[in-house]
Formats: sequence, structure tokens, C-alpha cells
Amino acid sequence: MKNFVVLFVIFVFSTVAFAGKPKFLEHRYEYKLEDVLKADKYEKKDRYWEAYTGGKLVGYVLLSKDWTPQHVGYAAKHMETLVGFDTKGAITGVKIIFHAEPIVLIGLKEENYDNFIKQYMGKSILQSMSVGNEIKMDAITGATVTAVVQNAIIAESAKKVAGMAGLIKYAEQKGHKLSKKFDALGWKELMDSGGVKNILVTQEEIGQPGGKDPYIDLYYGLVAPPSIGKNVLGERTYTEVMESLKPGESAVFIFSNGPGSFKGSGFARGGVFERFNIEQDDRSYVFTDKDYKILTEVAAKGAPPLKEGGIFIIRAKDFDQSKSFKLKLIIGYRAGNEKKFKPAVSDYKLPDKFMEQ
Repeated sequence: MKNFVVLFVIFVFSTVAFAGKPKFLEHRYEYKLEDVLKADKYEKKDRYWEAYTGGKLVGYVLLSKDWTPQHVGYAAKHMETLVGFDTKGAITGVKIIFHAEPIVLIGLKEENYDNFIKQYMGKSILQSMSVGNEIKMDAITGATVTAVVQNAIIAESAKKVAGMAGLIKYAEQKGHKLSKKFDALGWKELMDSGGVKNILVTQEEIGQPGGKDPYIDLYYGLVAPPSIGKNVLGERTYTEVMESLKPGESAVFIFSNGPGSFKGSGFARGGVFERFNIEQDDRSYVFTDKDYKILTEVAAKGAPPLKEGGIFIIRAKDFDQSKSFKLKLIIGYRAGNEKKFKPAVSDYKLPDKFMEQ
């Protein structure tokens, strides 16, 4: 009997890890639009509904699969989500209508997932919603991939509908082109110019005994401008990366030193890098192992040591390298026997010197 149980557990984990994704992990729920926003009438628009009470517009309802189908969780399937928010951008309700996340295999229940979702009530889609900060992981600790992807689904879908409805307006910065000019720059020049940005979290910031020593000292930037990418990656790697990109794709490099990890372990198990993502306007870019090329050295003179690094491809054609974006990082660490997370956010705007004048 014991052997049977062991074999069954091995089978389940193997199936989940290697794309078999057993059906018993799938959950689909019935839903009504009023589950997330009470109203007298719902008027269908382009991939969302306007909700009215007494003839007055009171908010909006959407299905995430119409807006963010590219975001898939640990099970490699989209977590279909119904979201409602009012005319001021406050979330009135969120309901999961389909998911196949294997949370049961790490000792969690559907109730844990529901409790995670409940915290979105009342939060404004016009403000930041970062996992580890505004969005807590206490309810589903251990399911970081699920939390990060689910958050991206809710936030991005809602912001896209809010943009369609006129609640959010984004500055137009189209027409700028990246310079193809190459200048040999050392590390200090790259940092001083703003072409490379840094996120530093010290040991004392997370309650560790190392004081001012880095827990994670992370650097990142755009690959495409030759004066950045070629100096950081070296000519050979830079050429390989640029030649591998399909039309409309972009790339960023990220590397770090210190005991902390920005890669995490989710990509090794489920294919998703759960500890960081990029946000630009109403769009969120989450990376998988298929978007990743390992980076083992930095070519720029005077560069800091590299413990782990990668080049990450942004497949979506709607990413604009000339516009500002945010790198959002979730730093996992242990405080005694408890697993905790510290969020960090960095803004990146390609400096004018790396654009065509």
C-alpha cells in the first residue's frame, strides 16, 4: 500500500511538472455579472460590460480571458477571472471562474485562494497593486507563481478596460527611435547616464545580521541601444541576442550579486519567473523559461560581480522601448521559520543620449 501511495504522488507531481496537467486539478465555477458588481442592467460593449443602476452608470465588468489570455499560471493555463470596478476605479468584486493551479499539492485549499482574492475588494485600479506590498501573500504562501500571475491578470485586465472607458489616460510618447550609434562606455558611465539602473536591498532592510551588506544588488537595462547592450553583454552576445529577436520583440538584461535571488525557483518547476515583472502603462509582462537566456558575465569595464543573470525577451509588440516602464521585484527571504517577501520597484526611462536626436 505504501508503495502505491509513493508511486501515486510521484505520478501526480510528474504530471504537473511535465505539462500533463491532470483534469482533477481543474476548477470551473458558474458566474453572473452581479457576482462582482450589483446593478439593474448590464450593457455589452467591446469585451466588457457597462453596469447601470436607475439609469446611472455605476461601473464596469470584464472577463480576463478577453484581455490577458497570455498570462498563464503554474499549470500553464490562464486563470479566468471576473472583475468588477466602479466609475472611480475601486474594485467591487473579483471571482475566479476557472483555474488549474495545483495549490492542493502544497497543502493549500480553495479557501486559501478565495482569501487571497478577497483582498482586492476596494482597492483602486488607478493605484499600484504590487504583490508583497499592496497585495499580501499570506493566504497562499508557497504559491508565489500563482499569486504573481493572478495579480497581473486582475490589474492589467482592469486597467485596460479603464483605459477603454476613459478612466485612465496615458501620455503619448510615440515617434522616438533608439539610436544605433555605439560609444564605448565603462560601467560608471553607464550608471551615471541612467542607461543601467540599480535596485539595492541590504541585509538590515530584511532584518538579517549582515548590516549594510547587500542581500540583493541588482542591475538592469534595455539591450537594444548598442551603447548599452553591446557594452554590457559584449559584442558577440549582443549580436546573438539582437539577431534572435523577431520583429517587434524587445530584450532586457538583469543580473545581481548577493545571497538573494531575483530568479527564484518557479521557472525551474513551472516555467514562470515569479519574482519580477515589468509594467508599462496598463500592461504587465511576466516572463517564462522560454523568454530567457542565461547571462554569465558582464563585459563593461568596472562592472560589479555577477552571481546570477539573464537576458529576458519581451515577446509582446505593444512594449515601447522609448517609454518609461517599471521593474517590480519581489524579494523572498526567511525570518526564522517564516517565509516573507519584500517588494521593490524601480523606474526606467531610456535617456535621450541613447535615442536618435
